[in-house]
Amino acid sequence: MLVAGALVDSFGNGLFLAASTLYFVGVLRFPAAQVATTLSVAAIFGLLSPLPLGHVADRWGVVRTYVALMCLRGAGFAAYALIHGFAGYAVLTCALLAAERACSPLLQVIVSGVAGQEERTRTLASIRAVRNAGLTGGLLVAGLVLGLHVTAAFRAVFLVDAVSFLVIAWMALWAVRASDGIPTAPAADVRSGAAPYRDPRFMVFTVSNGVLSLFDSLIVVLLPIWVVQRTELPHAWLSLLLAVNTVLTVLLQAWVHRFATSVDGSVRLLRATALSLVVGCGLFAVAERVPVWVCLVCTIGAVVAVTVGENLQSVAGWELSYVLSPAAARARYLATFSMGMTAQRIVGPTLLVSALLPLGSWAWVVLAALFAAASVGAVWSGRPVAGPVAEGTPADGPVVVAVPADGRAAEGAPADGAAPAGGGRAAAERAASHPK
Repeated sequence: MLVAGALVDSFGNGLFLAASTLYFVGVLRFPAAQVATTLSVAAIFGLLSPLPLGHVADRWGVVRTYVALMCLRGAGFAAYALIHGFAGYAVLTCALLAAERACSPLLQVIVSGVAGQEERTRTLASIRAVRNAGLTGGLLVAGLVLGLHVTAAFRAVFLVDAVSFLVIAWMALWAVRASDGIPTAPAADVRSGAAPYRDPRFMVFTVSNGVLSLFDSLIVVLLPIWVVQRTELPHAWLSLLLAVNTVLTVLLQAWVHRFATSVDGSVRLLRATALSLVVGCGLFAVAERVPVWVCLVCTIGAVVAVTVGENLQSVAGWELSYVLSPAAARARYLATFSMGMTAQRIVGPTLLVSALLPLGSWAWVVLAALFAAASVGAVWSGRPVAGPVAEGTPADGPVVVAVPADGRAAEGAPADGAAPAGGGRAAAERAASHPK
């Protein structure tokens, strides 16, 4: 059900991506420069929002917070169909992007609680795979609808998107109540406050993962510019290169998750990630200095290598970020972890295009060195340090509160946000320009 919810979410994302810029700039006549500035400011809100909202989730309950954010996003996207002034657009965009960025780590907590240790990485991999299909479907459907060139069609897209969030919220509640329990955090531990930014090992892992995530900006931003400026490849081949990345991601997610079911397996994946990314950088460097058809072969090989590294890193990151997160502060920790990837989306394009691309072939040497250094940091910090387990937090089993069929806590069970005695912890997503 959570995978189905991700499909609905990404389908709505595709609808909104296709409609938003055309509507706000073309129909409402907002200045393009002001829209771009709003998106930049909203990106800062999106970077900062996960940590405070993760703290709220640890206190109030992850599922409650996630559902509330989904309902807020539904109301916000419905409001997009009603606004006429730029101020309303700016406020909505900042609020909705902040809510969107906070939802991703909360979904990871929910998946981990519902699916359990053995299935959580597989489920997250499935979610990542279906998002590609849903996004593509949403873009295609929106293209057909918007071809009517009717203002009402744009507003209908926003309203359909708004309803999709309510459907996702219902699906999340259904999945939790159909499972054996609902993830929570011990209230006493939450009040004492485990701060992820005071955990040096976790912060090293977060930063290292953010640097490894530069593959995202490499494929989405740098690759098209590099093809145009540094190679003689026909520009039509760019679509093929991006298609290779998309299709291979869908195929790999169904396979690589099985190697990330333990700490040792995930650490090995991080080493393989570094190797794949470094090989990809090497092939890009070679492609700049060879005839066009050899360049094409090298470029396809580079895209394949980077895509393999991308998928290895994603599943390893999910598993190890969960392992390194104490149960009492899991939402805060995973929210902080997500900030590393969000920061990459903000800084990465400028770093790669403005700072590295002018270096010519040396850009790939520098980027390969960054990937290698980040891998060393991630491998070092990704192994939890053995230590005493907090009282009421045994090594195995997620922190859960049983939820009977009627949705009420069982008699004698602690309230949402408190863990039962014997509860414990288990061993343990590309951004759109507009919020979704």
